[in-house]
Amino acid sequence: MDRDNPLLQRLEALLQQAESITFIVPDDTGYFSIEDELIQRVGQLIADSLELMNGIQAHYESVDSPPGALDDVGGEDDFLKEIGAAISSELAARELSDLAFVTRTQLAESHDALETALKNQYLWIVASHADTGLRRVGKGLITIESAIREYEGLEPIERRWADLADALEIRRLYGQFRRAIARGGEEPEGEELRTQLRSAANRIAILRDLKIYPFLRIYDRIPIRRLQKRILEWLERDDGDPAKNEEGMQLWSDLLSFAELLKQINNREELREHDRRTVTRLVRLLFEAKSMPPQILPGHLEALEQLLGRDDQLDRIVLDPTRHTPEDLREPLLRMRDELSKQPVVMGSVAASEPLFDLD
Repeated sequence: MDRDNPLLQRLEALLQQAESITFIVPDDTGYFSIEDELIQRVGQLIADSLELMNGIQAHYESVDSPPGALDDVGGEDDFLKEIGAAISSELAARELSDLAFVTRTQLAESHDALETALKNQYLWIVASHADTGLRRVGKGLITIESAIREYEGLEPIERRWADLADALEIRRLYGQFRRAIARGGEEPEGEELRTQLRSAANRIAILRDLKIYPFLRIYDRIPIRRLQKRILEWLERDDGDPAKNEEGMQLWSDLLSFAELLKQINNREELREHDRRTVTRLVRLLFEAKSMPPQILPGHLEALEQLLGRDDQLDRIVLDPTRHTPEDLREPLLRMRDELSKQPVVMGSVAASEPLFDLD
């Protein structure tokens, strides 16, 4: 820890607190409790981080140039170099201040949302905002720490908060689930409807047994659990009554909609950045080289598999590579490159305060 920078000291102390908090919500029942002490720790951590962002923003807004930047200047060339260094430093300080402002805004949103949920005593929403707030604290502090250490000329510290491997695995599972549901068709009827809903319930049961399931976001897990419950209840009550068949059709429609909604995982910042780099590299290797390989090579396939779950067209090629050529990859990869160059369309603050999809 840098002893000469009190802001950095406070930041690293808060990071240690964030890393010491484990927040995993039980997955098997809607009747659960969250320790008040845990919620208080998360809430205080968000508040302390918010206060620190205010201090960091104010400090780096006041920085004009590093102390002594124009001292001991030699000839004209040296003078121009020092002027350039001072200007660069001022711009870096301004960028750092802007970064603190953005982080502060996100933390303020999490803090207010958590406070509101606590007042209203909505347990699942409290859990969701605590989970989101903890993630934002971790990511925000790591980003700011890296920027400060770079600005101050200190050695970087390697930290990792968001687990990219977990995010890629979850997206792959969502893609599998979506494809399996889509194979059931738009409007199965009669015995086919029962078969498809039974299969979906089994797939959800398998998903919930996986080790990675507790790390799915809460607002994914709530509708998954509700869907399973609704399907099982309908299967128990189904006796061929046309009214019950209509209810089953609505249930299937909800299932299709939810499976499609799971694509929003692609808007996660860590996945977008990973995909942008991966797609850019693949486009360069496949379409900007002097010659295109006659087939999809193992090295290409390894990179393509990291994109599974992002795009249905690309998934079909990656899952059956021997029946496709690199030329088949051109359209989906170029389209994805264009998409990833734009800002994601997210459902905004509403998604942070209530479920994206009501399956009650």
